[in-house]
Amino acid sequence: MNLEITGNKNFRICQLTDIHLGEYPFNDASNKTIRQIEQLLKENDFDLIMITGDLIWGKSVDKPDKVLGELYKMLNKYNVPVAVTYGNHDSEGQHSRAELRECEQFLEHRVPKRHSMVVNDRESYTLEVYRDNKLSNVLYVWDSGDYLKEEPEDYAAIEPEQVEWFWHLPYEKGKNKQDVAFMHIPLPEYNLVDSYEEGQKNESICASPYNSGLFYSLKKAKNIKALFVGHDHDNNFIADYKGIKLGYGNVTGYNTYGSLKRGARIIELTPTDVKTQIITFAEK
Repeated sequence: MNLEITGNKNFRICQLTDIHLGEYPFNDASNKTIRQIEQLLKENDFDLIMITGDLIWGKSVDKPDKVLGELYKMLNKYNVPVAVTYGNHDSEGQHSRAELRECEQFLEHRVPKRHSMVVNDRESYTLEVYRDNKLSNVLYVWDSGDYLKEEPEDYAAIEPEQVEWFWHLPYEKGKNKQDVAFMHIPLPEYNLVDSYEEGQKNESICASPYNSGLFYSLKKAKNIKALFVGHDHDNNFIADYKGIKLGYGNVTGYNTYGSLKRGARIIELTPTDVKTQIITFAEK
């Protein structure tokens, strides 16, 4: 399912993150998560649903195909393209990320992944947005992994191969582009932010202790205007750091910790800008 818009229409992305579904049959919290996402989709028009990781509690889910199948069955009711990347909790049980990616076949409105590259069971890929049949925006998706193999108490870093992948992609770079990027675990540069344009920072930033240099590559390339992550459930801020917006989504799932109201981040790509806001669920 291709991503296409016409004229001056904004391209609207719904970022869902940290859904944290448990084993099926679902408990009340997981059922509430499914209901609230569905209500959001009933009440809003989106051009893409981008899920940025921790879809499930990997340690407690024995049948991820069943759990993800239920989520995807609900998403299939709506004619909205869907793309997925994974978080640290998705594969911390007995199932690999490759197995989870196989479950994406249940999505009827999958977006074609361009330039897919897998390293250490992590898939990086791009999504292409066309405006009036011309390539308008590129969305870069990095799987940020789970935990360091040698230091399993620490979160994974972006691999060097994933940075190299970015540089070898055949897309134009430069300051006139309005491209955005997605991953689950925040980059270490999120710790260097000292003021916020909007949103809240209510917990420490849980980045990898190792810096892969990806932010520097984004800074040099100049085309990516914003990076959106998940992972830290009590953070949903947006901050400008050296010309790139570093942002969080908004925790979506009820079956997990966090004091923020549940919801989604809406990202709008205009011909000249990247706009964003939080929509919280209208709980009943």
